[in-house]
Amino acid sequence: MFSDRLKELREEKKLTQEELGKFLNVSRQAISGYEAGSIEPSINNLIKLADVFNVSLDYLLGRTKERHNLNLKNKKDKSLIIDIINILEKYK
Repeated sequence: MFSDRLKELREEKKLTQEELGKFLNVSRQAISGYEAGSIEPSINNLIKLADVFNVSLDYLLGRTKERHNLNLKNKKDKSLIIDIINILEKYK
């Protein structure tokens, strides 16, 4: 799941594997390996990836479908904020 999410996010940002590799200080081949699922990134690189793509680690790792962590107790508020985020992302 991580590999698919990474490729999807990289393509959304219109980054090449080489450009993303430079940001993480790894080779293009390493990024290719991440996307193929044959190489696992370090924890530090996972954090950098979540930051650059503005998503939660849970989303990046496939643990949730929500791109952002929302620690809201009220389900109605959480749902409203998720809807707003989704609308804003459509018009980026």
